[in-house]
Amino acid sequence: MPRLRVSLAIIFIAASQAFGQGATKGRPAVHLVSTIDVKDFGAENLRIGDLNGDGAPDLLFVQNLYGPRIITCLTATTIAGEVLWQSGTPSADNGTAYCDLPVQIYDWDNDGWNDVLYVRQGTYAEPPYDGKSVRERADRYEGNATLAILDGQTGLEKGTLPLPAPADDSILFADLTGRGRREDLVVKDRYWNMWGVAHDGKVLWHWEGSTGHFPAIADVDDDGKDEVFVGYALVDHDGKVLFSKDPAGAHQDAAWIERAPDGKLRLAFGNGGVHCLAVEGTELWSHPLGEAQHVIAGKFREDAPFDFVVVDRRPTPDQQRDEKAWANLHLYDIEGKEIWKRQQPAGSWAIAVVPVNWSGHGGLASFMVYGYGPGRPATISDGKGEVVDTLPLSFVPARTEEDRKSNFYGLAADVWGDSRDEIILFGAKGACIYTNARLLEIPTLYNETLYPGM
Repeated sequence: MPRLRVSLAIIFIAASQAFGQGATKGRPAVHLVSTIDVKDFGAENLRIGDLNGDGAPDLLFVQNLYGPRIITCLTATTIAGEVLWQSGTPSADNGTAYCDLPVQIYDWDNDGWNDVLYVRQGTYAEPPYDGKSVRERADRYEGNATLAILDGQTGLEKGTLPLPAPADDSILFADLTGRGRREDLVVKDRYWNMWGVAHDGKVLWHWEGSTGHFPAIADVDDDGKDEVFVGYALVDHDGKVLFSKDPAGAHQDAAWIERAPDGKLRLAFGNGGVHCLAVEGTELWSHPLGEAQHVIAGKFREDAPFDFVVVDRRPTPDQQRDEKAWANLHLYDIEGKEIWKRQQPAGSWAIAVVPVNWSGHGGLASFMVYGYGPGRPATISDGKGEVVDTLPLSFVPARTEEDRKSNFYGLAADVWGDSRDEIILFGAKGACIYTNARLLEIPTLYNETLYPGM
């Protein structure tokens, strides 16, 4: 369990608040661990990992220029909001984002200390940028994209690697060369190209097709090397295409790999519908939906090994991003049977779903939904689709009422060290962390003894 800071222990005592529906006999259901003053470095992209080397997780706020997606500032903080370092110039104008950004926290050189890795874009030479539109790709690039490697403790640059010029979207770590650790890279542009890159920067392969948003990585053939699943295709560690399907002009919005009780993997992805494939590419089941934007798997029910929670955020063809727009949540079992469907409130067109170990210690998984609309709380739901807790973004007092109506995102990670996931809510105007305040029954704690082995 990570060592907890004294400052957080003080926050734990002083800042407890209850927002959930499950409080028992006056006990709070959730606990506000911290509210972070993001000042001018607030961002809609966040990464989590130990940066200062004290054994506890930290936060990395990632700002960018909205149109061209150029990363402009990285700010490292503790989970209490203490700024550790900053690389680049923060700006309140650069906190919003329309997509993921190519940045990760990882021990790249395997020296026992985390690094920060991010992509500096190649130059979009043609057409010239108009200064306002979303920038997906250029007709011509100049120079290379560069993977910058920063010291996680200081933010100072440790080194760089050249990347293919358009590789300015997601970056993932994978073991493509059999090193026994994920020390190679999978990099991509937005929707069209993907590359496998060795640890030394050598380009191993290039694949062109419908990449979608974010691939899934797993060793699906048990050869000690990772494969890359992009929804319409499965690419082997050496770039060989194991299967490929016609995307018909669409792209993958979500990809997930899960192992079934029979030992075989299930490959799920969402686009206009939700699809579940075998590793050889055979479609096991599918459901046509308006827009299956998120697909996650977890053990949400006692009598099922795992289920899939799917967000259909456009159940009607004419739905637009407005206050009347709504979305559906679906739960499908391993065979594709729909267990339930829950219509979401009006204005929830942009909802997203994240699996959460909210109960801890071997309990059933829950899931968080956020993106109900500006200023609306996130929710924690159980395997029945029922809302268990409601979590508003907590702001520092200096924030205006307009700030408090802003959009925010959410992640789940055990940053508190109690075996349960915490919820990190973050946006351009604020950030906060919640934990489950319900009693956690761990036998080794409530049956403590001086005679180990019992």
